[in-house]
Amino acid sequence: MNVRGRTYTYVVRKAEEGGYTARCIELPQVHTEGETMAEVKRNMRDALTLAVDYIKEKARKEKGDVLEITIR
Repeated sequence: MNVRGRTYTYVVRKAEEGGYTARCIELPQVHTEGETMAEVKRNMRDALTLAVDYIKEKARKEKGDVLEITIR
């Protein structure tokens, strides 16, 4: 999944009560659920967008320079 120019990997599992749960590999604190795979994908994109925005905002508030690196 590509969010803000980056690709993230997530694991989807069937939930016992129905639907699916998903957890991001790179940011394990980001997880979501949905009734369908399409809903899980939309929800994961939303959750990752919020998490990345939060992390960047938190970094901007710290003293020092905020740098980025791309690993391919």
